[in-house]
Amino acid sequence: MKLIKRSRKSGRTKSAVYPDDIDPAYYDDVFHRARGIQSKWHHLKFSRFRRDLPSDSDHLDVGCGPGTFIGTLETGHRSIGADVSEEFLKIARTRYGGDNRTFIQMKPDVLELDSNSFDVVTCIEVIEHMEEEQANRLLGEMLRVLRPGGALLMSTPNYASPWPIVENLVNRFGDVSYDHHHITSYTPLRLSGTLQSVGYSGVEVFSWMLAAPFAAALGWRFADMVADLEPNGVVRRWGLLLYAKAFKPSV
Repeated sequence: MKLIKRSRKSGRTKSAVYPDDIDPAYYDDVFHRARGIQSKWHHLKFSRFRRDLPSDSDHLDVGCGPGTFIGTLETGHRSIGADVSEEFLKIARTRYGGDNRTFIQMKPDVLELDSNSFDVVTCIEVIEHMEEEQANRLLGEMLRVLRPGGALLMSTPNYASPWPIVENLVNRFGDVSYDHHHITSYTPLRLSGTLQSVGYSGVEVFSWMLAAPFAAALGWRFADMVADLEPNGVVRRWGLLLYAKAFKPSV
């Protein structure tokens, strides 16, 4: 999906789809840097999704960007990554394309894929970039392409947590700004209600990702230790991201 970078000299924003604004490989390069807070954030995030991804599954990653998450998966999954940006997809195909890894362009709220085609759909920090009605249409499309009993795994920032403070700091001091780009804010109740209204069943929404990624400033392995030691109840209440599991009804 599109990202926004603000010029520190002009204060104006530009779409990061364009090569002269931000390299489409930026986030993939950050992940593979394997040091620092930003990189650890993505490592911990993708690890959470991999734990819940069924083995030997037909998998669709919506809003795949440069394909980084699919690139972390072991063989056995048959993955399709979909994104609106051809610039991201060029990176994804070059770095991660293969027999069981395909990358396709999509419209913002339309998946030109057959119904009942996938065991699992992942959608990692995408819907906050969309107007609510458009996001709901995309959630409906992901429901349509799932097989009966198939799972949606998704994340989005938790605006019922300290996330707005973190986002403001990133906007002011980080390399990339989300100002005017995160346009729909979700809380646990709002996300749960949205998924149920679209038609998902067995909806579970909880928060995660609290102090652990920031501990990477003191050491990469230290951040992993913090992640293991953080009280689960605290993280599930105050975590900066929302994580949702939801299923297509079997009948």
